[in-house]
Amino acid sequence: MSEKEHYIKVVQFTAYLISAIAIVFILKTLKGIFIPLVLAFFFAYLFAPIVEFFAKFKVPRILTLFILLGIISLLGIFGAQIISKNIKEFIRLWPTYESKIISGISTFFKNYFNLETRSFFEILRSSRVTDILSSFLNTSFKIFGKLLSTLLILIFIYLSYHNYPKLIKKAFPEEKAKPIFNVINNINEQIINYIMIKTVISAGTGILTGVACAILHVQFSILWGALAFLLNYIPYIGSIIAVILPIALSFVQFPHSFIPFLTAIILIVIQLFMGSFLDPEMMGNKFNLSPVVIVISLFFWGYVWGVVGAFLAVPTTAVIKIIFQNIESLKFLSILMSKKAD
Repeated sequence: MSEKEHYIKVVQFTAYLISAIAIVFILKTLKGIFIPLVLAFFFAYLFAPIVEFFAKFKVPRILTLFILLGIISLLGIFGAQIISKNIKEFIRLWPTYESKIISGISTFFKNYFNLETRSFFEILRSSRVTDILSSFLNTSFKIFGKLLSTLLILIFIYLSYHNYPKLIKKAFPEEKAKPIFNVINNINEQIINYIMIKTVISAGTGILTGVACAILHVQFSILWGALAFLLNYIPYIGSIIAVILPIALSFVQFPHSFIPFLTAIILIVIQLFMGSFLDPEMMGNKFNLSPVVIVISLFFWGYVWGVVGAFLAVPTTAVIKIIFQNIESLKFLSILMSKKAD
């Protein structure tokens, strides 16, 4: 390699690095704009099958959208009140639960391993679960505050997206416009399928978790179901949190019973079935992301957009993978992001 070629490669690498840093800076600095925009596209793809179904019967798309938003708003307000009440009640009772949990764990380690752990767990009191839940509640309210921006963007998407085929036809010659249409249609179809399947699986996980906790009389079953639904969008870490909290509470509620063990078995089986069997079965290999990519995306989007970024990390990364998969020159990146080579 000549000195000139080496110099060009160094300049290119530097340019790529500066561009990457600039993109991260822009995404982080302007998250107030990007988060509502990404959420709006998420909901647009989620609602697309219903909107297009009624469009076949000459129902205006924007009317269907407003009806959907009205129904979801009513359900959301009702659900938010119940969940908020559950969280506040849990925060009120947590000091009692915390003492019992620390006492139980300390006794277990003392009796079976002759280890004194009470002082260690007492230190952890400074990082209470109630602080996390309070932060989660405050973050939820902030997210709801951003929903107005999201809804406005969503309405404009539905008002204008049907014009894009005409714009593409006008912008490109016919021989180029057709392949562009095919790529865009494939991307849209795959994104809709991914978001729909992921949301259905998450909803199923949440419902099964909530019902199981209710049947076993574990307190705050609605809260655990809602958390399981939301946390299903965060692989690995979300599933662990979704089962640890209700299982720990069941040990406090029923200290001398088989119910905590039954709760643990049922909730773990639900997570394994939905996450390890049904999710890959319904998604197929083309949607599967490498565990390494998932972990990196969680850290990256969590750093850039905080808690909301953690929830949007995997769907956003999956959408990027779908786009790469449908662009010939970037298809190799989609393969590298996959869990399996086949």
